[in-house]
Amino acid sequence: MATSVAFTMRDQYPPSGLSILIAGGGIGGLTFAIEAYRKGHDVRLIEKRPNFDGYGDLLMIECNALHSIKHWPGFYERLQAISYKTQRNIKKYDGTWVGTWPLGDGKDISMAFNRSELHSALWEYVQELGIRVDFSTTVQDYFETDEAGGVVLANGSTLTADIVVAADGVGSKAWSLVLGKKDVPISSGFACYRATFPTGPALENPIIAKEFEGYVDRACIHAGPGAHIADDHNAEEDWDKTVSTEKALTYIEGWEPFLTELIKATPNNRCTDWKLLWRNPQRKWASPKARVIQLGDSAHSFLPTSGSGAAMAMEDAYSLATCLQLGGKSNFALAVRVHNHLRFERVSCAQKMGFHHREKFHNTDWDAVAKNPDIFSKTTATWIMRHNPEQYAYDNYGKCANHLLTGAPFQNTNVPPGYTYKPWTVKELMDASDRHEPVVDEGDWS
Repeated sequence: MATSVAFTMRDQYPPSGLSILIAGGGIGGLTFAIEAYRKGHDVRLIEKRPNFDGYGDLLMIECNALHSIKHWPGFYERLQAISYKTQRNIKKYDGTWVGTWPLGDGKDISMAFNRSELHSALWEYVQELGIRVDFSTTVQDYFETDEAGGVVLANGSTLTADIVVAADGVGSKAWSLVLGKKDVPISSGFACYRATFPTGPALENPIIAKEFEGYVDRACIHAGPGAHIADDHNAEEDWDKTVSTEKALTYIEGWEPFLTELIKATPNNRCTDWKLLWRNPQRKWASPKARVIQLGDSAHSFLPTSGSGAAMAMEDAYSLATCLQLGGKSNFALAVRVHNHLRFERVSCAQKMGFHHREKFHNTDWDAVAKNPDIFSKTTATWIMRHNPEQYAYDNYGKCANHLLTGAPFQNTNVPPGYTYKPWTVKELMDASDRHEPVVDEGDWS
């Protein structure tokens, strides 16, 4: 479908001459579509689903992913309107209240959303800008020539553009072109049981009603042995029927009654059973001719405990749009590779935070928490939050390009302070987890 233009951005940059095809309309794909439009690129998006209806869950977007949005007229204010007016609340699995802390890094504000509401806000903005979106368009394969990047669709037809952005999630078919072989996701050994439903019927339960008494909205993390739960009191989305909630209940036996009652209140006693898949960090996200570039989970999948999956996809969007603006049509390949180089180490470290945080939530030292509740004061590291990916691309594009072209020294500074990047694999982290060994790295990961 094609949408009509309702308005243009005040600070939109001049046309770059680059045509960009985006495969995938998730949060990363839509964010890139808007930011690429702002940077003067000609954008088209395709989506395999027939529409953008979907389930939601609690989603934290930290301040690092909200800088560029302030340049989109009126959009930041829309996010403020739909964000939870709450703080970060943490409870122990037995119902003991641990503490409440503000969102953000103390300098900039972060926001919490229902995933589907954030996605809907991005989708509405895309429509207002007149960016073309085609639904029910499934990508079977990616290809490139000297002149263009392209996709082969399920009906056998092809679409091409100067650049193709593979924003199609962990199951992306772009890996064969990028790596020259099929890359199979690895099971993390974890699963996430999800359910979103209207709160009205659930509030008829006195135990649930008492928990939410006095709240307009509320988001809370309940940490316990081997698992954690995030609940929010503002849900209005439909639910997906996948497995019985009885399966989820087996993992929180002995937890406070509110949580078990909340799960039992799930309509039809059904919830999604989302198996969490990982890929080992891959330095290369771009095809050999740099006509196809992966973005978001397509390039780097996240565990929910990382707290940064959606934000990192949004960071990718700002960085890639900016690098392509700086490189232009004549230097698109260099621009794609600069973006890849600026982003890989940071994102790989953010992925690893999923294991750092897992120890905090699943293997909590409750004696230490009793003495210092601020252990839970934030779920995202300061080095992640205090970053502006668009500005970082502007500041470092030239130095990184020179490094790639001549071998001149260049060191990324968007990683944990004092840390020198070291490759790691999912198996290494999983084996350490099985041995109950905490993930420890040099530098300041706090």
